[in-house]
Amino acid sequence: MSRRLIVVVVTVLLTASLGTATASAAKAPWAPLFRAINTVRRAHGLRPVTASPRLHWAARHHSSDMVVHHYFAHTSPYGSTLYRRIVSSGFRTYGYWEAGETLAWGTGFDATATGVVQMWMHSPEHRAILLSPLFHLVGIGRAQGTFKGHSHAAVWTADWGHR
Repeated sequence: MSRRLIVVVVTVLLTASLGTATASAAKAPWAPLFRAINTVRRAHGLRPVTASPRLHWAARHHSSDMVVHHYFAHTSPYGSTLYRRIVSSGFRTYGYWEAGETLAWGTGFDATATGVVQMWMHSPEHRAILLSPLFHLVGIGRAQGTFKGHSHAAVWTADWGHR
């Protein structure tokens, strides 16, 4: 087999696997919020953020933990903090890094990606993180269930990062 053919085969295989990953990401429960975040960022003249698998891990676990343990906070009742979640995720490997976190929960429209971004844009603290040019990576988690007495609720966590 010639060298050129091997390169073409490898390129085709890589393209096929990237297409599969992109298709899977588009169906992910976090994808609508990811798109909504980047739409707002572009509308404000900012570069879009990139999805981070390690930040997704941290965010997904935090959202699930809030639903399972019935709390809504950046720090869990047993002391898990954003810092601990980021370190546990493997996002922090070496050097300088920063992270931020935005949370939301709701039912109906407030449980949708559009509703969540609207809530964040109306909160000065959340808006500052959402529109920060510092953050270029994001991980999003969503857990659904009965939350604070409301069935069919969605609890969202967005963990923002820079390194």
